[in-house]
Amino acid sequence: WVSTGTGSSAAMAAAGGMPMDVTSDNLQYLIREHMIENAVNKDEMKDQNNALLKKGEKLHLRWNSQKGRIFIDGSHLYHNLELGDEILIDADAPPLALFTRDD
Repeated sequence: WVSTGTGSSAAMAAAGGMPMDVTSDNLQYLIREHMIENAVNKDEMKDQNNALLKKGEKLHLRWNSQKGRIFIDGSHLYHNLELGDEILIDADAPPLALFTRDD
């Protein structure tokens, strides 16, 4: 899972992530299934399952299954993946405009 501050209160929280301020420039990621069979220190790897990605930082992922999909903002937007595909995520996107009502 990867989420902005505005998405952290619903989907990310339901997946086990942490709440974020809606004005945060950071992205939060949560690894739900680790591929750590051959890791030297499995506990250390599991400690890195949920963190923030700050401006200038990148998260590099490699797809290790034959086929799959990455979903963006729900099920309506996705990209097919195949074994060996790589995904690079960074937090350097322009800010999202958030409009609220003052009642």
